[in-house]
Amino acid sequence: MKFNLIHLCAAVLCVQTSIGWAQPQPGDIFREYHYTSETIVELDPDSKRTDPRLLKRRQVSHRKRSMDIWDLEDAVKAEMVLELWGGHVGTSGHRFKVNEGDWIPIPQLAGTLTDPHCYFRNQLGSVIISMPLEQLNLGLNTFEFRCGPQVCHDFDWGIYKVYSFTIRVYYNDSKPRPDGRIISHNDGDEIMDMPVFEAEAIGTEGDETKLEFTRSDAVRVDFVGFYNDFDWEGNGIYRQWHYQIEQGEMKRHIGSATDTPFRITWDTEWIPDQEESVRIAALITDTHGVTYMTPAVSLKLRRSERSVKMYTAFDVPEKFGVRKGQKMTCKIAVPDDPEPAVSGRLFLSTWAGGHADAIGLNDIKIVDRMGRGDYYGYDSVALDPAVLREGDNTFFIFSNTSHHAAEVNWPGPVIMLEYRK
Repeated sequence: MKFNLIHLCAAVLCVQTSIGWAQPQPGDIFREYHYTSETIVELDPDSKRTDPRLLKRRQVSHRKRSMDIWDLEDAVKAEMVLELWGGHVGTSGHRFKVNEGDWIPIPQLAGTLTDPHCYFRNQLGSVIISMPLEQLNLGLNTFEFRCGPQVCHDFDWGIYKVYSFTIRVYYNDSKPRPDGRIISHNDGDEIMDMPVFEAEAIGTEGDETKLEFTRSDAVRVDFVGFYNDFDWEGNGIYRQWHYQIEQGEMKRHIGSATDTPFRITWDTEWIPDQEESVRIAALITDTHGVTYMTPAVSLKLRRSERSVKMYTAFDVPEKFGVRKGQKMTCKIAVPDDPEPAVSGRLFLSTWAGGHADAIGLNDIKIVDRMGRGDYYGYDSVALDPAVLREGDNTFFIFSNTSHHAAEVNWPGPVIMLEYRK
């Protein structure tokens, strides 16, 4: 069955419903607290394996992690944001708790063709879970994570990792906060390649304990966009607010400025054409770490000399990983004639992709490997359009390694092609 537009729309709706897709929205006021001390490894406590590596992992599982939260004044809600490796395929029972609260399930992917536990995934900042505000303490808080068994492709080694996590606390309008807006563009404006965005940004300074504040310069402005692109976040959604959170830092967003004028250039070389409007907003952070998301401006991306087309995968298999002479495939439909394309790129999210020996299309190797060793990777490589054909194309990955399998993460590879007008 092809993962066509109907299935994609259903997948997006399921992901948004099941994960409770949050993210800051224009007008939100919030503060973020980041845990980046160590990678959290959780192992199925009922595993009977005696592999030395498993025994080593068992020693670091089920630990409490601590974090100070120093501002709950005017707070209205809270959420946890995870940088997550979903673990060995089939791993279940992902959950966490705060202090002495109830266990809260960590949601799985939605929109997969079969059980979401059976797919590889790596999600940096796109697993967002609402949590009871009353469970947070002013001051020291403890966090625990747990893991369950494998429910498919079972080899009795349920495991997953949390690289780091963020607690995001939202506040009401009474909260002293920075302010500002996008001043380079207005709703309805058209932009071409490499647009320059500028924000007016004002921060706050003063004594928080006495609630005495004056206006000052903001310390940072992060520009983000809501548009169609490769799914860097790993949640199966292509049109969304695009950015990752990696070790508490924003990555793969439009850009950041830390001094006036708060101005950046958006590198749109491989941003695909957009049928719908592109929304641009600024996240303004002041000296106290309070962030305000400005109203978004809706813009039209118009290119006069070039066009960039994006093609996504379908028939993405479960357990999309290869080792010891294995080869696996999925399909990518290219409904346009690729012959006139002047250049192309292949985008891929992997875990242990550095163990691959061949990655390509239509039985033509494009590159030996993408990604790193036993870690996540988000990469793109140049692609000769001549290897493609109009219609369905077959992506493949092959590996001879006896080490960790080279894994392809959900929702699979993406092809971009550049055409000249």
